[in-house]
Amino acid sequence: MMFEELANDFPPEPFHIAILYSVPSLIQGIGSFLWIPLSLAVGRRPVLLLAASIHLIATIWAAFSTSFKSLLAAVCIMGAVQGAAMSVVLLIVIDLTFIHQRPSAIAMVWSFAGCVSPAALSLSQTLNPGREWRHFYHISIIPSSISLALIYFLFTETCFTRPTIAFNRHIIVQSAAEEVKIYDGWEQVPGATGARDTPQLPNQGIWKWSTRELKFWGKTSGGWKAMLACYPQILLCLLNPLVFWVTLLQAAIFGGMLILGQTYVQVLRSEPYLLPAYAINLVNVARALGSALSWPAAGLMVTRITRRLAISNKGVRDAEHYLPAFILPILTSALSLILYGLTAQHSWHWIWIYVSYVLSAFSFSSMATASTLWITEAFPRWAAPAMVVVSGISYIASFGISFSISPLIESQGYSGAGMEMACIILVVGLIGVPIAFWGKNLRQYIHGKWAFNEMGALRPQ
Repeated sequence: MMFEELANDFPPEPFHIAILYSVPSLIQGIGSFLWIPLSLAVGRRPVLLLAASIHLIATIWAAFSTSFKSLLAAVCIMGAVQGAAMSVVLLIVIDLTFIHQRPSAIAMVWSFAGCVSPAALSLSQTLNPGREWRHFYHISIIPSSISLALIYFLFTETCFTRPTIAFNRHIIVQSAAEEVKIYDGWEQVPGATGARDTPQLPNQGIWKWSTRELKFWGKTSGGWKAMLACYPQILLCLLNPLVFWVTLLQAAIFGGMLILGQTYVQVLRSEPYLLPAYAINLVNVARALGSALSWPAAGLMVTRITRRLAISNKGVRDAEHYLPAFILPILTSALSLILYGLTAQHSWHWIWIYVSYVLSAFSFSSMATASTLWITEAFPRWAAPAMVVVSGISYIASFGISFSISPLIESQGYSGAGMEMACIILVVGLIGVPIAFWGKNLRQYIHGKWAFNEMGALRPQ
C-alpha cells in the first residue's frame, strides 16, 4: 500500500510503480545462478556474509533514494541478495542434518521465512501508520545490521569434505550421495593406497579457534573448478524431465500466489467491502498463519510418512517416498485460487479472501519444502545445480506470469482467472502420478549416464 505514496513522490516514470513488486522476483531468480555455484567455490559462510553486506548497503541506498530509478536499482539488488538467502541457506540446512531430519528442518526454514516476512511488514505498518516508504527502509536497516552481525559471529563454514574414518576396527566411507560403505581394512578402500584421513586435534585454545573461524573469505576443496563445473550440470538439470516437472509446478503455484498478491488490496478497498487500511493489513497475519501451518504438515507429517514407507521397503528410503509431500500444496493452491476467484467475482464475505490467503501461503511454503526434498534426494549428486534450476527458473517464470495477471482478469474475470490457474496447477501436479511408478527407473538411467561430476553433490567429494 506504500505504492500510493511512491506515486505521489515521483513524477511519471518510464516504468510503472508496480514494477517494484515484480522485478525483484526476476532478479532473485537470476541471482540463484550466481550464489549457489559461488558457494561451491568459496563456501557457504563467505557467500552469506557477502549477501548480508550487500543487502545492508542496498537497504541504506533505498532509504535515501531521491528518484524512482535509484529506488528500483536498490530494490533489484535486494532481490538478487534474497536469491542467496533462500538457496544457499537450504544447502546449509542439508549440510547440518541427516536424511531423517531433513523434512522437518527444511520445512522449519520455509515456515520461519514465511512468518517473519509478513510479521516484519505488519510491524513496519504499525510503526509507520502514514505509510511513508522511506521510513519503512529506515526501519529495515536495523534487522539488516543485526543479521550481518549474527552471521559473522555465530555462523561457521558447513561445506567440507567428509573424511574417510576408522571406527571399531572398520573403515567407514561416505559417498557424495550419502551412501555409507564399510571396509575391513585400508587396503580395500578404493584410491586409499595406504593413506589415512585423520581428524585435526584441537591443539589450541577455544578463543584462537574462534578467531580463526571469523575470517571473511575462504575456499572449498573443489575451488573455482567446482563453480565452473556446476554450470554444465545446471543445463543438464534443465533438460532433466524430473527436475523440470518440479520447476514448472513450483512456478505455477508461485504464479497463483501472485494473483492474490497483486489484486487483494484493490478487491478489499472496492465495493462491497470498502475495508480500511488496518483491516487490509491483516492479510499479513493470514500469510504468517498459513506459513506456520506448513511446518507440521510439510515437515513432521512427511517425516512420518517417509519413515513408514521406508520400513515397508525393508528399511530403504527412496526418493519417490517424498512424492506424497506434493499432494497438499497442489490441492491447497488450487483451492485457494478457486475460493479467491469466486469470492472476488461474486462478492462473498470478505473472510474468504483471508482464508484463501492462508491456503496460498501454506501451499507455497509446503511446495518449497517438497521440491527441495525431492530434487536433493532424487539427484543427490546434482543437489546444488538442481536447486539452481528449481529456484532460479521458478522465480524468473513468475516474473513473466505477473504481466499476464491483469489481462487475464480483465478477459476472464476473477473467477475465470482463478479456475484457469487452478486447472494448470492440477494438470502439472498429475504428472507426479507416473513419476511415482516409473520415476525410479528413469532416475537410475540418468544417474548412470550423466552423473560424471560430484562437486555439487550433497556431500562434495
